[in-house]
Amino acid sequence: MSTEKNYDDIITKHYKKIAEQEGDKSTSTMVDVITREKETRVIVDFVGDSLRNRKAENNQDSALIMDIGCGNGYTLEVLANQYPKEKFIGVEKTKELRELAISRFENMENVSIMEGDIRNSNFAKGKIADILICQRVIINLLNENDQKQALKNIASVVIKPHTRQSGGTLLFLESFSSSLSKLNEAREEFDLPAIKQAHHNLYLQDNFFDIPELKKVITDGCIAPQNFLSTHYYVTRVLHPIFIKDRPIKRNSEFVNFFTQALQETDGDYSPLKLYIFERITNK
Repeated sequence: MSTEKNYDDIITKHYKKIAEQEGDKSTSTMVDVITREKETRVIVDFVGDSLRNRKAENNQDSALIMDIGCGNGYTLEVLANQYPKEKFIGVEKTKELRELAISRFENMENVSIMEGDIRNSNFAKGKIADILICQRVIINLLNENDQKQALKNIASVVIKPHTRQSGGTLLFLESFSSSLSKLNEAREEFDLPAIKQAHHNLYLQDNFFDIPELKKVITDGCIAPQNFLSTHYYVTRVLHPIFIKDRPIKRNSEFVNFFTQALQETDGDYSPLKLYIFERITNK
């Protein structure tokens, strides 16, 4: 059965344009430099923590680390340079982004890029990951049933627990509608217009990850809190617009840089983009 959906054209056109505009830069799919830096830091720490846990279980084999929706390969390159002894697979549906990623890794034998659609149960073509990353990907599926099926498909390509060893680990960075509502409440206090979801996104409900295949891992203190972007979103979407009034927003401004660094990063619940980390478990 075909996996093509009636919103495919919207997503394809959007990311083709991103590929043309941003090329292999870190700002591809995320023009907010601070958000990208914080996301990358969290992902690097997550992978490092997962690798340490593998070694603690006397698992000395190279880990297979899979990046779902790897885009132009920016995050994969950071990880491959940080952890050169591991194996990496990037899965990307958009042809133009995938070609950029392939070009990026043409001289790296431990990184491979392949086409895949997470709505398809065989999207990973039989590959099983020890560690999996999904960074702002599921929200690009503009149908709730497709999102739910994609989550099950993603969970199925992560190794299950077996004798004296835990199951694989998964990191998701995805956006949620409840936190967008909270952000817009804060904006309303200063007569700022509500922020809408991007045309190519469908934000998730709070219980989205409640499936039997996954066990939530508490991240506070070892990697990052779930709301690690909250303060930055308040600064960029509330505080900064108050001061500039009717002038255009300047992305990555010195105002934003200062206050994001000066304030504790986890105040409130103002970032729709949240961190979730899981361990793969068997069905009960």
